[in-house]
Amino acid sequence: MAVQDKSIPFPLVFLQPVADVHYVWTALSLHISPIDGDGGALFSRLFNEFGLKDALGELSCILPVHDPERFFPEFTRPLPAGRVILRIPVEHCVAAVKLASLDRLHAQGFSIIADGLPASASTVYEHIDSLLLESSVGNLPAAADWLQRLRGPHLVENVADPVQFDACRAQGFRWFAGEYPLHPDSRPSQKNAISRARLLKLLELVARDADATEIQALLKQDPGLSYQLFKLVSSAAFGFSAHITNFTQAINLLGRRQLQRWLQLLLYARFPGDEMANPLLPRAAARAALMEALAQRMGYDRSEQDRAFIVGMFSFLDILLSMPLEQIFEPLRLPADIVDALVHRTGPLGVVLDLVERAEFGSKPLRHSDLEAAGLDAETYCECLIQAYRWASLVSSEA
Repeated sequence: MAVQDKSIPFPLVFLQPVADVHYVWTALSLHISPIDGDGGALFSRLFNEFGLKDALGELSCILPVHDPERFFPEFTRPLPAGRVILRIPVEHCVAAVKLASLDRLHAQGFSIIADGLPASASTVYEHIDSLLLESSVGNLPAAADWLQRLRGPHLVENVADPVQFDACRAQGFRWFAGEYPLHPDSRPSQKNAISRARLLKLLELVARDADATEIQALLKQDPGLSYQLFKLVSSAAFGFSAHITNFTQAINLLGRRQLQRWLQLLLYARFPGDEMANPLLPRAAARAALMEALAQRMGYDRSEQDRAFIVGMFSFLDILLSMPLEQIFEPLRLPADIVDALVHRTGPLGVVLDLVERAEFGSKPLRHSDLEAAGLDAETYCECLIQAYRWASLVSSEA
């Protein structure tokens, strides 16, 4: 039985989104620092105790396995066949000595992706169809040959911006991970800018507790917002199963607190006619949900948890709208501590936002000491992370 060594501190767990060519989430890539043994015991706990399987929904999950001969996870519930993908160093995927281990893992229902670029003359294990490459390696001539030889989908990591995203897509990659959502290459279209201007007005109405009739009147001015209202309110992400037929029903069913959340989320939604999903939507949803979950574990009351959610959701608005945060927040008349958290990362909410940004496997690494300073431990953080991504994956699938 796979047993995690309790003498080793619980590692830091990161979930990195993987998107397809339309910016829609297709998988979550798991990263661990440091790793206990070869991860089998830890992965078993994440699926059996922490609810990672439920958090995935219809997404695939990519697990790092350094040595297939030492990887023996044990799951209490069957995993979806083919949707748990093991990223195995390429040297193990071409070595004859590892074939028995790869056969064992394949027979257990795991898919395998080769992590790295094989030598041109090598033969890859027969059940491997995909490569995982760094963006700097993916543009090499040798990579182009392998992308053609294997069926895919091939995954490229550390995609810096939409320009590099398009270049990797042209090379034959179909799955993408990196910071490209945070560096858009164009301003929002005029049509969407008008819709989002109305949405900012709606947020202002809700923030000052305006009458439902006032909110409804503004919603009726924008078919795109109306469409997204009915779509999101009816989604699994909000837990409603009723069929929504009018504005009053939607507003009453949501309630004031959920209406605020829906409006915040809708800032990032795909509008009718958009060919591509907005890659910021699930990122904002995950950040907001993680901030709320961490705030709860840090002892914040319900009101402060809601404020933490707002900070997380609003923290991408400068990227979304290509405007300084100060200009965006001025008409919303947000409390000073929320603005300080968003602009300067100061105050209690700023501390939580800094933690969440470090948890996104970006340029600023999360450390055990960061969690300890906030009164948290790595296991509690991991539970919150998986809870947040469960909701974000629902939002991503419904948006």
